[in-house]
Amino acid sequence: MSHPAPRDTRAHSWPADDWPAAAPADVGLDAARLEAAHRYLLSEVPHMDSLLVIRGGALVFERYMRGMTPDTLHNIKSATKSVTSLLAGVALSTGDLAGLDEPLGYIMPEAFATADDQDKRAITIRHLLTMRSGLAWDEYGASAVAMTASPDWVRHVLDRPLAHPPGAHFNYSTGDTQLLAAALQTLTGMSLHDYARLYLFDPLGIARHAWPADPQGVTIGGAELALTPRDLARIGYLALREGAWDSAAIVPPTWIADSHAAHTPLPPQADDECERLAYGYLWWLRPQAEHDSALAVGYGGQFAVVVPALDLVVVMTGDIAAAPEHFRSNRMLCRFNLVEEFIVSAVLDRA
Repeated sequence: MSHPAPRDTRAHSWPADDWPAAAPADVGLDAARLEAAHRYLLSEVPHMDSLLVIRGGALVFERYMRGMTPDTLHNIKSATKSVTSLLAGVALSTGDLAGLDEPLGYIMPEAFATADDQDKRAITIRHLLTMRSGLAWDEYGASAVAMTASPDWVRHVLDRPLAHPPGAHFNYSTGDTQLLAAALQTLTGMSLHDYARLYLFDPLGIARHAWPADPQGVTIGGAELALTPRDLARIGYLALREGAWDSAAIVPPTWIADSHAAHTPLPPQADDECERLAYGYLWWLRPQAEHDSALAVGYGGQFAVVVPALDLVVVMTGDIAAAPEHFRSNRMLCRFNLVEEFIVSAVLDRA
């Protein structure tokens, strides 16, 4: 996926304690089209509980439903994975992570002392970022439930058999991101949550957050981070601004570009729309849409969508308990594209 510059690099703001506000028309958006998006959610996707649109660094549209408020912490589920990706980029820039091709067997040798298949030692950070560990995993079957029920999550994941050689096959896996979190914690000497607080949340002005850990104290790298919708928008805006925040370089721009590059197409599906998707470094991509976008996506309808060419960030959250079946897996990406259908069409100055 290409990563073009935003629409006008001179005309943007940076949020301080709160987001600057602007009217949609002031930043080239059709307010009626944005209201149509909100009405669509209310009538057709009623479990969704927030919709925010950022352009020019300003919050130009914000709606809450189902009792949500701007100050409510919301579990963003697997959109957490994209935050973990940003932290891997930070670790690479600080030198805590020497390179993406470091094998787990070198980073965490003790974890493999009793491994039944020593080929697992060859799993690298890059394999985990692209969901190519090769470990057997059924994300929407028993695997994630079995991991969370186990007394040692990392051990449980590493005990899965190798279904494919590391690096050979894409398979979406929260187990992979738990291994990544464990590796990053080993390398940095602190929990992923503390690392995020130091290098990401505090610099971005994200003061309120919750991010639990597994029984061994490894932050859950693939889910369960709770942020307000406005702060999830800060994560999206950091990605839109290529890792910069005001005058600070929080994440290297090369990392954002690499994260939003298509490292693998989505495996063939029955639904043709799925063929328009690809996967980067823990970001979903729409590289063939009208305007390329990168998406942090979570179970139940959690989204931070970044559209660089149009200087757009769109955040949506959904009530996890009320989500319909097709919003309970990443298949929702094949069937739900409110951004392309409503928000992109609201941009009055698009090419």
